[in-house]
Amino acid sequence: MLDVLLVDDEPWVLEGLRTMVNWDKYGFQICGEAENGNAAWAMIENLQPDLVFTDIHMPSVNGLELIDRSKQVLARPPRFVILSGYDSFEYVKTALEQRVEDYLLKPIDEDEIETVLELIRRKILEEQISAKVHQRENALYVNCLFNRLLQGDDSIELRYEVSKTLRMEAHESMACLLISTDTNKDEVKTWLYSHAGIPYAEPFLDEEGNIGLFADGLHHSLKQLEAAGRNLVEMYSDRALMTVACGHDSSGVNTLRSAYEKALFALKWKRYQCGSGFVNHQELPQKDSMAKVNQKALSDVMDVIISGEQDRVEGKVNAMLANPDSEQTVSDIEYVRVQLIALEMSILKHLKELEGDVDRFVQQVQQMAGDIIGINSYPAFQQYGVILSLNALKALQEQRKKKEFSTIFQVEQYVNQEFRNKLQLQELAQKFHMNANYLGQAFKQQTGKTFREYLNDKRIEEAKRLLRQSNMSITDVAVHSGYLSADYFISQFKRMTGTAPSQYRKLQ
Repeated sequence: MLDVLLVDDEPWVLEGLRTMVNWDKYGFQICGEAENGNAAWAMIENLQPDLVFTDIHMPSVNGLELIDRSKQVLARPPRFVILSGYDSFEYVKTALEQRVEDYLLKPIDEDEIETVLELIRRKILEEQISAKVHQRENALYVNCLFNRLLQGDDSIELRYEVSKTLRMEAHESMACLLISTDTNKDEVKTWLYSHAGIPYAEPFLDEEGNIGLFADGLHHSLKQLEAAGRNLVEMYSDRALMTVACGHDSSGVNTLRSAYEKALFALKWKRYQCGSGFVNHQELPQKDSMAKVNQKALSDVMDVIISGEQDRVEGKVNAMLANPDSEQTVSDIEYVRVQLIALEMSILKHLKELEGDVDRFVQQVQQMAGDIIGINSYPAFQQYGVILSLNALKALQEQRKKKEFSTIFQVEQYVNQEFRNKLQLQELAQKFHMNANYLGQAFKQQTGKTFREYLNDKRIEEAKRLLRQSNMSITDVAVHSGYLSADYFISQFKRMTGTAPSQYRKLQ
């Protein structure tokens, strides 16, 4: 049903509108009535009706002022039908300028109102269908843009598209709202789209399944973003798990990823602390901030996990959980918890990069070591860290074997790393103990390209990156892309891209 608000300073008019019109027949329901402009404005802000029938002459704020304020202030103002006892050309002219749906003279004719209602209902429904299609298409596009950016794609083209989508300048600060929930995500995204009050904001899903929303970092936008987060937590407090976090950083597009990472860290911190609720990254205790993660110790643990040094895992975990200055056991339980959260995040990132089953891994660790939320003693934390690390070592090894099962995959990885150097199929065949002809055939079957085509593609892609992101000369770009001859590089670049390197740089 569509909501309609009735506004008139004469009670008998309100009574007549309420009783003589069959609102249900046309898909409308009366959501409220107001006898003056101020009360009507409060109801419009609070109830967000689809349609407003309003008189012109009213105390405090008249009908035309009410319409003008709605169109100036609200992102999605309701439609208006004016009721008036005055057949004034100036009123009609002003109403038309404000694009009202209709101008009806009192006394109101029932048939006239019902004709107007049918036309408006049809318009609203058609626009809603069109808006849903556009919103769905736009959401897919925004999802793609943001996830590319959050994964590290920093191309000029992508940054331009994100700036255009968010309608922001490079100097602006940015804020990010992240939501983790076990309820219907589409429902939450729809609520954000309609109620967050952030201009041009488009909800998206990150790779971990969290709902995200970016906004500029201006004070009023931050307040709106926080208010939206707190409202969501309150709305779902008795029917779903809802954890919401906000992160903020400065410098426009370049800070999107930083704002997101702060929000993600705060989200995980809140989830591990108490499961649900709202938190702003700036509100985290200093000892639990990102700066307090012992990055060197974390790197040491990850090194032994990745290298498969099982006998060194426990020692490195103990070192990570100890005081970084004294190497003694710390009494601050939350400091230890933060180190383990950071370790788990790093492990899951590596496992995801190898296309491993992250959810299954987390479930296995929790079955063996329990949930970190309920741990409150150092020995239990230590045990959790060791179990987490040993399981990660095993999972990463198994996943790596799956990825490296094919020798061709190893060859492909080698080419990806060494394409800047001189590479020949014959030498690769000797290195990987294969017949050169078989290697060439298998390589093409695996990659869809001949070895020479694949190598040239890698080199040209690297050349494009250097042309976009550096001031190197064309000769230096050629050398750093794997071409010893600048002339040969230029001819290959033109053949594969249709343009010369110097012209390509100018176009970026």
